[in-house]
Parts: sequence; structure tokens; C-alpha cells
Amino acid sequence: MISRLCQRLAARVLERALGPARGAAVLGDLEEDLARRPARFPGAWLLHQSITFAWAARRGRPPRRLPEATTMLREIRQSIRSLWAAPAFTAVALVVLTLGIGASTAIFSVVDAVVLRGLPYDEGDRLVQVTVHQEQTGSYRSVHTPQDFADFRLRQDVFQSLAATGSGGGFTVADGGRPEDLRTMQVTASFFDVFRVQPQVGRPFAVEHEVEGNHFVALISDGLWRRRFGADPGVVGRTIQFPAGSWQVVGVMPSGFQYPASASRPYDLWVPYVVPENQKQRGDSRRFHLTVTGRLKDGVSVQQADAGMQALVAALAVDSPHWFRGQTGSARSLYEATVGRVRSWMLMLLGAVGIVLLVACVNVASLMLARATARGREIQIRAALGASRWQVARSLLVESLVLSTAGTAAGVLVALWGVEVLRAALPSTLPRIASVGIDLRVLGAAALAALATGVFFGLFPALQSSRPDLSGALREGGRGMTGGRARLRSALVVAEVALAVVLVVGAGLFVASFVRLTNVEIGVDHRNVMTMGVWPRVDSTKPGWFKPAQEQAGIAIPAIVERVRAIPGVEHAGFISGGLPLSGDWSRTDVNVPGREEPFSGDDAVEIREVTAGYALAIGAVVRRGRHVADTDTRTAVPVVVLNEAAAQRYLPERDPLGATVTISDIDRTVIGVVANVRLGGPESTVRPEAYVPIAQSAIVGGDLAIRTAGDPLAIAEQVRQAIWASLPDVPAPEAQTMTSLLQGLVAQREFNMLIVSLFGVLALAIAAVGIYGVIGYTVAQRTQEIGVRMALGAVPASVLTMVLGRATLFVAIGLGLGLVGAWQLARFVEAFLFEVTPHDPAVYAAAGGVLLLAGLLAAYLPARRASRVDPVIALRGD
Repeated sequence: MISRLCQRLAARVLERALGPARGAAVLGDLEEDLARRPARFPGAWLLHQSITFAWAARRGRPPRRLPEATTMLREIRQSIRSLWAAPAFTAVALVVLTLGIGASTAIFSVVDAVVLRGLPYDEGDRLVQVTVHQEQTGSYRSVHTPQDFADFRLRQDVFQSLAATGSGGGFTVADGGRPEDLRTMQVTASFFDVFRVQPQVGRPFAVEHEVEGNHFVALISDGLWRRRFGADPGVVGRTIQFPAGSWQVVGVMPSGFQYPASASRPYDLWVPYVVPENQKQRGDSRRFHLTVTGRLKDGVSVQQADAGMQALVAALAVDSPHWFRGQTGSARSLYEATVGRVRSWMLMLLGAVGIVLLVACVNVASLMLARATARGREIQIRAALGASRWQVARSLLVESLVLSTAGTAAGVLVALWGVEVLRAALPSTLPRIASVGIDLRVLGAAALAALATGVFFGLFPALQSSRPDLSGALREGGRGMTGGRARLRSALVVAEVALAVVLVVGAGLFVASFVRLTNVEIGVDHRNVMTMGVWPRVDSTKPGWFKPAQEQAGIAIPAIVERVRAIPGVEHAGFISGGLPLSGDWSRTDVNVPGREEPFSGDDAVEIREVTAGYALAIGAVVRRGRHVADTDTRTAVPVVVLNEAAAQRYLPERDPLGATVTISDIDRTVIGVVANVRLGGPESTVRPEAYVPIAQSAIVGGDLAIRTAGDPLAIAEQVRQAIWASLPDVPAPEAQTMTSLLQGLVAQREFNMLIVSLFGVLALAIAAVGIYGVIGYTVAQRTQEIGVRMALGAVPASVLTMVLGRATLFVAIGLGLGLVGAWQLARFVEAFLFEVTPHDPAVYAAAGGVLLLAGLLAAYLPARRASRVDPVIALRGD
């Protein structure tokens, strides 16, 4: 009853506003819309729409059939119902879009966090890192001596302020349990001005704290403040006891502050940097350990700062030529210094995943075109009843946008999982990896991707399908793809194949590169070897600290090695100081050879390592001649040295090295053996001259254990710690790691590239195969009657199979040719990421082409086989 009353009121409103004839026409249109779009309260809806039309007419506006927003909502609902009615099409399209958008969103989240965002400091673009360019190697050195920093700060004129930072050791707290090392950074007081950071509680330290005896103040991190002090605001003024003395807390750094931005874990403590007495003047003592950062003066650019540092270092080289021989000053933006080395890598990954997304869009566009063609009769009838081309195209475009929105929503869920996988798989040295995640920026990019992909894969099918053939609507069974649509869909399949070829070629190049990398002989057997650092706690601030520390190490380390050797499962154990292979640590010293006036220094200096007996067996080093260090090489024995092949060839090229004498660290040593070269920095590093000397004949305070076991080396980690604590009970729990993990860390970036690009290649290949299957299957379905006629006239199944496969081969061959040409042109962009593989390796291109051809033919075989089994009687009956 209420519904009828509303209907009468609606008719009366429209009649008075528009007149009897127009009012009745509009009311009929509204009732027709209501029939297609049921409402919960139909009478109220009809009355509301009538009042809207009447109001528009009274204001002089032409009445519309429905408000635009209502029309759009109706089309969205119709699109959802249409997609729901075609589950096979919708499922395939959603899976393709989910994988493409999910992969691109996950990769974009990494690129955004690592490269695209600015530094998390106030006016971070004004921060500059001071470096030195080494002309001989072409590399940049970012660490400086205290003497360099003092001169830089005194004589520069392009920075508001300069700050020096360096890692600090010896800060261990116990709190009643096992000691724990705090990650400590030594900074100058100017650090807080350069980075414009102030403590959230307390105050920073000042210049007067950079003096010996006045430096026992510290700022603690927000994490340490909450972890050990319960976020007590009264922490300022309290003292923390360290082996180096009592340090007073003067402030708490802000939550979230991290320097450097690329640090894999945050620092716990900031303390004043005090220049040692022997490093205040330019003498013989040089220790490169300070990173120098400056804030530019107003109006000064990075290029001007670079020119200023070049002039400054050139002036210093005149005063101290032996300090700056072959070096020029330079300055780089801190952003460039932080992310410059990985920017091209990140952009390469973004480009690769962009191709995957493009393949997905082309595939869905092909599916949409096939679906629109199958709905051709419906579209033709709509056009015959008066629907405009824009209305037809809009309905198809809305359907594609609905599909892309659903695919993006599912893709974001996939990306949430993918980000966790990527964070675990990415190299730990990647800058700002901890900040990788799905946030509003990434969600905004995903939303744009939804819009762009929806328009991309929906636009061409919509435009093609909005050109109806009205005469076809009058023919029963008027189906089949028009020439234009057939060509468009064929072109889309060719484009899919071409794009997939590019990614498969890239995957092949990265796989070949990684295989070459893993086959490089590094000179050690990293399997079943565990390492563990042993560093006795010492107070390096006290005068004369080194000799007692050396004596302590001289007693403790041999005892620790003996106890480790006695652990069940240990085959060999040794100790090394000066840098474990694959660890990145090194120590160099000059070498004097009889008959040569000048020492071998600089790049010709030797990498010196102090070792115990058993070290060579523990790491699997190969002795070429003579012997390695033995237990008999004691402090009272003749000083000896073992050289690697590179050192023997470099220092003693024209004589037998065994028995020769070389001077290392001012000690004349007899060469007792020659060992195989070791690539200390991993498979990509160059071989350096090395010298191994007995620990008993050296001065050390700590180093690393190397332990070879019969089984899993980490299984005995706790027993090794107990062996260490038996001699050094006050050291923090040493971290155990395997040499295999060290090697994996060095090749992690190349391994990640290989895995991720291979994954993208497989994904693109699968999507392209789906596209080939779809287009051939659709062609077979459309030509069923033709095939039936052929077979009724005597065609054999084999000829039909050959005909269909021939069409698929044509698609694949054209796409393959275009893809190989594209891959050849784009290969130069990945050349920098390859190892001993040329970007135009013919074997890789041939293999990629073979894989694509095989995948394409396999994808086409099933519909071709179905075509060859068509029953002529059934096919002809369907006409």
C-alpha cells in the first residue's frame, strides 16, 4: 500500500514539473531501472528519484535518467554479477593479476624503503660525506685518520660543521648475568649539530668532553633506556660501570634515531671521541677508522663542496706528500654514499618486476578481449536498442577496473607475505632493510597500479568491442572474432611471448653468472667450519694497556685451543688474528726483502695474519711447499713465516722462497712454507700477498677460533663457549657462525638476483603459456565447424593437429624474435650485475629461446589435440 502511494506521488511530482507526456516517460524509465536494479524500498526509491528529476527541471537543468553516481554504482554491481557468472575467466584473471601486482608491490616496498626515500634527518639533502679518491684503484676511501679530520675541520670553508664518528669497543655490562657488549659509537660533540638531533631526555655532551679524563659521559639509546632502565626519566646522572671505568649518562637519544641509516642493528651508546696522543700529529702512526660527515653552508652545493675538498687535500699533500700520495679529496652527498651502491640494483629489480606486471596486464587484456568477443551478441543487441558506443565501452571498462581492484586487494595480501620473505632473503648489508614494509606510500602505489592496470588491460578490448556489427545481431549463431579483434588478440599474445623472452633471457644470464661464481676456487674448504671471536676485556684508555693484554692473550688462547681440540666431534682447531678469510677484516704491513732498498708498501704491502698450529688444517688451506706453522714455532725459536703463492712470486720472484729471509714488522723471518692463494674477500676478490706468522712470535690481544668438525659445527657452539669462559670468564657470549655463512653473505646479492629474476622469468613464462593456451583454445572453439567440414571432406587428425600447432608456432616465433631483439638491446643494463658472463652470451639466448618455444608448443598442444578429435557429425549439426 505504501509502495503504491509513493508511486502515485512520484507520478504527480513528475507531471507537475515536466508535463504529462514527459513526466510519464521519465516515470517509465525509472520503473524500468527499478526492475533491473531491485531496491529494498522500491516506492521510496522511486519517489526520491522523481523529486530529484523535478528539482533539476525547476532549476532549468535537463532531467537525467539517473544521477551519474547511481549509474556508476549500478554498473559496478552489474560488473560484479557478470564476473561472478564467469568463474573460470574471473579466477584465471584474478590469479594472474594477484601474482603480477603482488610481486610488483613487494619489490616496490623494498625499492621505496632503500632508495626512493630521503635520509631520516632534518634537511638530509644538505649532509655530505667526506671521502678520498684513490687514483690507482679508482675507489673511494670513506675512513680517515684523526690527523686528517683535525686538518679538515680546521681548514675547510664549505661546511657549517664537520663531525667524526667511529665504532667503540670495551663497553660491556653484566647486570648479574653473562656479560653483554653494547654497540657503541664514538662521536665528536659536533655530531649533534651536523645531524640536528637532540636527546629526548637530558642533553648532548660538549667539546670539553673530548679531552682525556673528562670524557666519561654517554648518551644511551631509547632501546637501552627502556630495556635496562625501565624508561626512568631520572636516568640522567646515573653511572654505568664498564671495564674502562664508570660512565655518566647525560641523555637519552630519540626513539627511532639511527646512524648510519644503513646500520643492520641500532647502536646502544654514544660516547665522546678522544684523539689518542700518538695520533694528534702527523707522525708514523696512522689509523684509518673515522667517518667524516658535514652539513653544507647555506648556498653551497655538493659540487662546490667536492671542489673545496679537492683543493684542501691538494694543499695537505704539499705539506705531507707521503700521507696523500695518489689521492684526491672528494665529497659526496650522504644519500649517495648510503644508497648509491645499490640504486642501480634496486632499479633493475623494479624494472624486472615491471615487465612481469606488464605481461600480466597483456594476458588479462587478451582474456578480456576473448570474453568481450564471446559476449558480442549481447553487445550488438544493446547497440541495436540504442546504447551508445561510450555506454558499451564504459560498462566493459568498469568491469576491468573492478577486476583490477580485486586483483590489487589480493595482491597486497600476497605482498605482505612477500615482504617478509624478501626481508629474510635480502643481504643484511642492504641499507635501511629494517624499514622495508607495507605502509601508506606502498598502498598508494598499489592503488595507482590498480587504476593503471585496469585502464591498460580494459581500454583496448572496450574500444574494440564497442564497435558492434549490427547485422551480426540478426544472424543466428553470429559468432566469431572479427578481423580486427583477431589481429589484436594475436598481437597481445605475441607481446606476452616477447616480454617473457626478455625475462627468461635475464634469468638465464643471472643463473649462468651465479654458477660461474660458485665454481670459483677460493682456496679454503668452508664446509663444516665454525668460527668464534675471542676478545679479552681490556681497558684501552689506560696507559700501557697493550702489554698486559698481550700477556693475557698469550696464556689464554693456547689453553682455549687445546680445550676446543678435546671436544668430541672436533677434527682440527686453530686460532687466527688479523682477519679471518671471508670476514672482510684485514691487516697490512710493509715487507723488506734483502737486495731491495725500498720496502713493499701500500698496495704491495702484505696481508699479515698470526696463527696457531692447526689453523691451516681447520680451514682446509693447501700447503704447496714446505710446512705450515707448528707447535714448535715458539717465542724462543727462530722467527718464521709462511707465504702464499702470490707473496712468494711478488717478493721473491727469482729465487727459491724456502729458506729465504724477509723482514716483516721489523723482524727478520725465515720462509718455511708456501701455501695456495686464498681469495680473502670471497670469489670476486683479487688474490693478495699473504704472510702467516706464529702467534707465539707475535703481539696480539684477540682474534678468531677456526674449528673443523665431523658434523654440524654449530652443534658444539655451547661447548666452545665453555672452553673460552674457562680461561676468560668475563667475556660476553661469543657469537658462533660458520664459514659457509660468511661465504653466503659475500654472494648473497648475486644469489638474490639469480633467484628473484629466475622467479620473475618462470612467472612470465607461465603467464605467456596461459595466453597461448587461451588464444589457441578460443581459435579452436570458433573454428569447430570449419574443422568438422575439413574432417568430413577427408582431413586426417594429424593434419588438423599440424594446422593448429602451426598457428601457435607462428605466434611463438614472432614473439620469440621480437623478445630476443629486445633482450639483446636491454642486456647492457644488467652487465654490471653479471660475473664472468657476457650480456650477449649466445648459449643463454639459445637456451632461453628453446625454453620459450617448448613452453609455447606444450601450451598449444592440448587445444590442438582437442581439435584433432572433433567429431564431424557433431560439429556440422551445431550449424
